[in-house]
Amino acid sequence: MHAASAPFAATPSRGIANGSSAGRRRTRGRAVARRRPTVARASVTSEKAVSEISERTRRLLTSIEGTEGEQASGAGGGTTLAALERADAAWRSIRHMKTGAEAGPAPVFVTESDEELASASCDYDVAVCGGTLGILLAAALQHRGQRVVVIERGPLKGREQEWNISRPELEALVPLGVLTAAQADACVTKEFNPIRCGFHGSGRDPMVTRDILNCGVKPSALLECARANFERKGGVVMERAALAGIDVRPNGALLDVAPASAGASAEKEAPEMEKKSEMEKKSSPQPCTARLVVDCMGFGSPIVRQQRHGQKPDGVCLVVGSCARGFEPAANASADLIFTTTDIDDAYQGQYFWEAFPAGSGPCDRTTYMFTYVDAHESRPSLAKVLDDYWDLMPPYQNLRSVEEVELLRVLFGYFPTYRDSPLPAGFDRVTAIGDASGIQSPLSFGGLAALLRHVGRLTDAMEDALLSDVLDRECLATLNAYQPALSASWLFQKCMSVAPGTRPPKTFINQLMATNFGVMESLGDEVSRPFLQDVVMFGGLGKTLLTMAVKAPLFVPQILAQAGPGPILDWAKHFATLGAYDVASRAAEGILKPVARALAGVAPSGELVAGDDEASAAAGWDFAVLDKRQRFMFRRRLDAWKWGSGRDYRAE
Repeated sequence: MHAASAPFAATPSRGIANGSSAGRRRTRGRAVARRRPTVARASVTSEKAVSEISERTRRLLTSIEGTEGEQASGAGGGTTLAALERADAAWRSIRHMKTGAEAGPAPVFVTESDEELASASCDYDVAVCGGTLGILLAAALQHRGQRVVVIERGPLKGREQEWNISRPELEALVPLGVLTAAQADACVTKEFNPIRCGFHGSGRDPMVTRDILNCGVKPSALLECARANFERKGGVVMERAALAGIDVRPNGALLDVAPASAGASAEKEAPEMEKKSEMEKKSSPQPCTARLVVDCMGFGSPIVRQQRHGQKPDGVCLVVGSCARGFEPAANASADLIFTTTDIDDAYQGQYFWEAFPAGSGPCDRTTYMFTYVDAHESRPSLAKVLDDYWDLMPPYQNLRSVEEVELLRVLFGYFPTYRDSPLPAGFDRVTAIGDASGIQSPLSFGGLAALLRHVGRLTDAMEDALLSDVLDRECLATLNAYQPALSASWLFQKCMSVAPGTRPPKTFINQLMATNFGVMESLGDEVSRPFLQDVVMFGGLGKTLLTMAVKAPLFVPQILAQAGPGPILDWAKHFATLGAYDVASRAAEGILKPVARALAGVAPSGELVAGDDEASAAAGWDFAVLDKRQRFMFRRRLDAWKWGSGRDYRAE
């Protein structure tokens, strides 16, 4: 799921699927010495989990089961009754988890050893674990000439529900070699405008914009094209592959991979392997080695669970929704980016938000999401309870008499946790992360796809740089997901969008806040509003918005301070000041200090970036005596951190 970051505002999408009020109508062959213990998963069979699901939800989910075939991997991939039970069991375990020392020892998935791999060279340069979004980065790295393998626990396939993003975001994959221009165009199933942002009881017309998150992209088509390009250039995909552990050595990482279905070892499959072609042998799940491992297994990654053991999420977005058929085509052309139809809900003390847009599967098809921001307190509702509220609240929002008036094609649900100490720094040598596993997504957007598309070019450059420079220790890899003040500053906004347990803010507080905020952004123009709506927080735009809010609504500011609390306000002020410092540093590095920055970063007189050893640098005609190759790598990542951390990577569309 994705939400566009704005000060005290958020909009989902770009992630779990698609959905404004619409008119009604209807080691090649090498065995691993031992298996490492895997991380325990939440039980999915508890009687309480089953009993929380209402008869209406059971009936509606059962009515669409079996219509999509094999379910895709990842959060939101499952749409069945069993998938809801699993998701709620996992969400319940998070709410009731033990923290700190009470959590006991962390599960071990990644181990480190001083013993070198037997072979001097690894099977692959990069192993990408998790293919649903990982295939995009894998294709970009393979295009650069790296040897890449993708390891996916299930089938590498996209979901049937669409992702909605802006066309320029999708087209950013073209120069990276992930897609051709024709493929990018073919992946877009639907374009829609205008886009509304409106809030219950505000007394003002909704803010209307265009060309933001206005393209429906079919994940199955996107992944199929990216995979075809990846494999055509020599990339290898291991599907239905169980990754049991990673052993990091001084000269590479050993990945314990076996077939997911039967759990058979590589040795048992040896006779069958002899009959296969070389490519089929490579793509069969088996142990392998790589110089660099990239975790793209989402927030539930066993690597993340090992690093964050005993730590509760600081924020969670609960989202439910559906794609349904039966809306009038004439009224199904526009979308809602963020919309509310109620005030704070007394039952669980939270605010429900909506997003909706037309689906590309048919002129009468529409996807609708309802989402809410919470923490992981034990009192928070189950997904089944939120889904029950959805059945009641969706019809009046979409101008229907009841949910039975339309034909349900898919039902969607998921929970998306995030942490204040994000992005997650590398915890091991030779292991890094992207997407939700990296924690680089906004605490408002929770959008793995959006975060990946924004950063995929930067990450491709940085990983290629790390490989060429041979700097794959945790300190260097931590700079790939460095501190971003814009990301940290968004935590204050997330806090103001949720209601802490036991507190009773005015029921209209969040709607009043949103309406004021969006009204100010609209008055300041596209220069301020469009970056925010596309999940980019910038120092100038944020400062103008907050200052204008204080001038136009001075009596409302004390309510904001009371809702957030002094601690979060002071913490936010620190990150906001750092955001300004990053903005100044990035401007200087691209302006008056550009010659110095280029020299320290290792840019030759010709403008070519020189990565690798010092002999290669000297051969390029540039004297890098000031910094060695490791220091140059670190400085290049510092330049990236200033640019992306201040939002200066944003380009007006």
